[in-house]
Amino acid sequence: MILQKILTLSIFGTLCFIFLWTFWPEDSKHLRLDVSFPASVIQQPEIVEPPKPQITSTDNNKKIKNEPIEKTLPSNKLSTVYDVNGNPKEYTNSRYYANYLSILRQQHHQMLSTLLNKADNALRNNSVYSVTLKPQLAPSNDPHDFMSLARYFWPNPKKKNGLPYIGRDGYVNPEIETVKDYSLLRKLFKDVENLGFAYYFTRNDSYVEKSVYRIKEWFINPKTKMNPNLNYASFIKGHKSGRRTGVLDMHPIYRMLQSIPLMRSSHKWDFSVEKELKDWISKYYQWLETTSLGKDEKYSKNNHGTYYDVQAVYLLSYLDREEEARKYSREALINRVNKGILPTGQQPHETKRPTSWFYSTFNLQALFLLAERSQYFGFDGWNYVGPKGQTIKKAVDYLLPFALSNGKDWPFKNIKEFEVNSFVRLLELAFVIWPDDKYLEALVILRPKAKLEQALEYRNADWEDNYLCVWSLMTNRQLWTCVE
Repeated sequence: MILQKILTLSIFGTLCFIFLWTFWPEDSKHLRLDVSFPASVIQQPEIVEPPKPQITSTDNNKKIKNEPIEKTLPSNKLSTVYDVNGNPKEYTNSRYYANYLSILRQQHHQMLSTLLNKADNALRNNSVYSVTLKPQLAPSNDPHDFMSLARYFWPNPKKKNGLPYIGRDGYVNPEIETVKDYSLLRKLFKDVENLGFAYYFTRNDSYVEKSVYRIKEWFINPKTKMNPNLNYASFIKGHKSGRRTGVLDMHPIYRMLQSIPLMRSSHKWDFSVEKELKDWISKYYQWLETTSLGKDEKYSKNNHGTYYDVQAVYLLSYLDREEEARKYSREALINRVNKGILPTGQQPHETKRPTSWFYSTFNLQALFLLAERSQYFGFDGWNYVGPKGQTIKKAVDYLLPFALSNGKDWPFKNIKEFEVNSFVRLLELAFVIWPDDKYLEALVILRPKAKLEQALEYRNADWEDNYLCVWSLMTNRQLWTCVE
């Protein structure tokens, strides 16, 4: 019975097929469903292999020469695919990013080479770093008191002796170079930073030995040490004491403090010296907290206050006051974003200065440092949003078009050049923190200008070649790995 039904259905199906084949239009007999994309209408993503580094010998390491980034990136950022109807669809070419990251990695090798050269220079430098070398003493007559001259103050033309000096904001008086405490302090911090990171990457104990020597020389040696205060920093001639703005002179201390932990594994590291250093740091932090100069600087609304916060967080952390540092970093970040950035991204306390472009970038650097510290302590300061929508990213985005246009239509007074060197290094970090494609495109345009500023030795083109290396260890982000 079942076999009979199967046979009947087979005969019926065969008859239907014969009928359709006989009476169906001839030009439709070869129709088929084709869901594949013809090769002729598909543009494959352009794949460019990362350039192989060219290695040349140097005195102490291998240096890598890199092609300009704009020559090595794929020309097509977007890849186009057509559907079966011929309609184009675009998608981001991931190889574009892969190539960029590879190039940046090679640049880190170059940064490492530069870092080691700087460390070797610091190693060979036998000059004395001391506040006692200055030709003129502070009003205290104590040679161990740090002193720096107010940057924007000049002799009063209405007074025979020019005293007291008067302010001309934005115009640097070259007389500040006659008192070397400020420049020597900066050299100390940079030297110890470079020596510390050089040891981290090479395990050369000579770098640590030199760092210990420099720390003893500046902070501990009775003949050359600095007193733990800034009572006469940013001193105006004709006055009796320094100014609260002089607290900014100490802000790069974070460079030294972040490199010290990297050297503790060396047998050349002297823990007795570090104990005395911590005692000095503790006294200095007490000065910051209790004196009118320190407290006034803390409550400054502009970059001075932001960098005070950077100092405070690093000092607290180094003194093992971690919980205080955690709380401080979070509160400081929130406060500076809420009060220092407008919803548009403008930094109003910086743009009212006659060198508004420089200070907008300078304060942004401090915000980046605060965001990194807050992230280290578990708070995402990078993406914190203020009550009016303020964010650090908006501050970056606000500056970006003016950097690209060389300051065209910048709506604020700016008596100096629109230098982009410092902004470029922030933009590199911004691309990683917030992977916004416009940052990548801007870097291709701005890098050559930044390199030119370095070559011409612009005042603000003090390129920190190990900047990303430092941040690599600070943030533990693989993109910023400096060595294999």
